[in-house]
Amino acid sequence: MNNIRFGGKRMISRLMAAGLGAVLLASMSTQAQAQQDKRFYIAPMAMFTATDDDRLLDDAVGGVFSVGKPLTSGLNFELTGWLSEADYDDSAVDDSAELRGFGATILLFPNRDELPVFGILGVSHGTTEMHPASGGSANYDSTVGDIGIGAIYPIFSDRVYVRGQAMYRYDSHSRRDAGSTGNDGFYEAVAALGLHVTIGKSPATLAAEKEAEEAALVPVVQDSDNDGVNDDADACPGTRAGVQVDSRGCERDSDGDGVLDGADQCPNTPQGQAVDAKGCSLDGDNDGVLNNLDQCPNTPAGAEVLADGCALTNDCRIPQPGDQVDADGCAVTQSVILRGVTFDLDSARLTPNAKAILDTVGDALLSIESVDVEIGGHTDSLGSNAYNQKLSQQRAQSVKDYLGDRGVGDSRMQVKGYGEAEPVAPNDTAEGRELNRRVELKILE
Repeated sequence: MNNIRFGGKRMISRLMAAGLGAVLLASMSTQAQAQQDKRFYIAPMAMFTATDDDRLLDDAVGGVFSVGKPLTSGLNFELTGWLSEADYDDSAVDDSAELRGFGATILLFPNRDELPVFGILGVSHGTTEMHPASGGSANYDSTVGDIGIGAIYPIFSDRVYVRGQAMYRYDSHSRRDAGSTGNDGFYEAVAALGLHVTIGKSPATLAAEKEAEEAALVPVVQDSDNDGVNDDADACPGTRAGVQVDSRGCERDSDGDGVLDGADQCPNTPQGQAVDAKGCSLDGDNDGVLNNLDQCPNTPAGAEVLADGCALTNDCRIPQPGDQVDADGCAVTQSVILRGVTFDLDSARLTPNAKAILDTVGDALLSIESVDVEIGGHTDSLGSNAYNQKLSQQRAQSVKDYLGDRGVGDSRMQVKGYGEAEPVAPNDTAEGRELNRRVELKILE
């Protein structure tokens, strides 16, 4: 029996040395760990001790209470107190012994997150108080060493756990008369079951709350109509999807005619020009020529008109620069300036806008087959006379070719290039040169 006990002491020593090595390894392994849960906790548990036969006591029951704190991801440190009571195993003696102790315990977690089990290594100062009928002459103090395993399992979020553990305990004392065999130590098995309750909120909970608080401080910026202007600055919060808006979130009116771009069918109306609901210039005399292009805004109803809105005869044309006027203030010229008939730069190639205007001119000429016309090309004074003469002739010819493709007979049209010879405005300004670059349609008698 003594050999067994002696071997047990050596085993305890070896296990404690191994446990110390595990402590060092656990501490070193945590240098690269992420932020861990380091809250204080308490662990109240019921305890059962299978007492050594040498004590001459029955098995003991009691409790253990620990206060601890994680130091690293693999290491907890606890202060532990325990108290238990055992009856004498002699049924003739109606008394008991009180076993108590206080000390420090280390819990070793090999992988806390995935496997919530731990090793136990503890040392305590123990006191055994005997209560024999004789008055308790056998009371003694001892040094108690524990080694074992345990586990915790959450039952309420990350605050409350079930905790259980089992230990092998060596109670070393110096009183050989404390036991029946005169040895200086007891070897016992201890089991405990109870709760493991953390104090305060976990780092994950605190981080989530902080994130929520920071999010609450950031104003929620919304753009309900997705126009690129936030609601708090949007003066027109119900803008239709896809329309262009200004800095106030309102739909644009690029030409300033009072009709928003989304509904404006004539987006380049001259500023100040009266428009209809579609954003197009009004046609006051209903001759098919909009007011901004109509040189004869009072044409009688039903009269056939040319592209400038004037009838072929007996019509009062609005005078242009260089025109002679009669006593009524009407232009006496028989020519019509085809405003908007323009060409690519230094070219006789018609622009798309010019073709649209010539479509109207062609329709007018086809409706009045008795009229022959001269198509005259004019330029500004930039460039040489010879170059301008040639360019004006080519541009007049382009107009004739386009009208011919529309069905106007070739014999009804003559072409003449005037170059820069007949300006209608000074050539020393950009505006004047623009007026001089023109195509005129002259009615031949």
